[in-house]
Amino acid sequence: MIVLAFLAIAAVGSFIRWKTSIFFGIYKGTLIVNIIGSFCLGLSIELNDPELTLVCIGGLGSLTTFSTFCANIDFLSKKNYRSSFIYSLLTVTLGVLAATVALNI
Repeated sequence: MIVLAFLAIAAVGSFIRWKTSIFFGIYKGTLIVNIIGSFCLGLSIELNDPELTLVCIGGLGSLTTFSTFCANIDFLSKKNYRSSFIYSLLTVTLGVLAATVALNI
């Protein structure tokens, strides 16, 4: 049963990421899903049920996208190092801030 829940939530996370990137564009979409994922990960840290934690991590793993984040940085650095740096700094800073806020709720 846990495997089915994991797969279902992973599919939902991937779908949300895909739609967000289409709606906001690849850079903003990736930024948004990574910040949301960081916030949700902060919320899920307090879960005491290992199975529920596994499902949350699976869903968040499919929602967030480190590979696209890295590809975005690489692409931006070829155009403008400053944009690449700002994008990286913004993503990491807002992600940590979102996780911190969630941990303190």
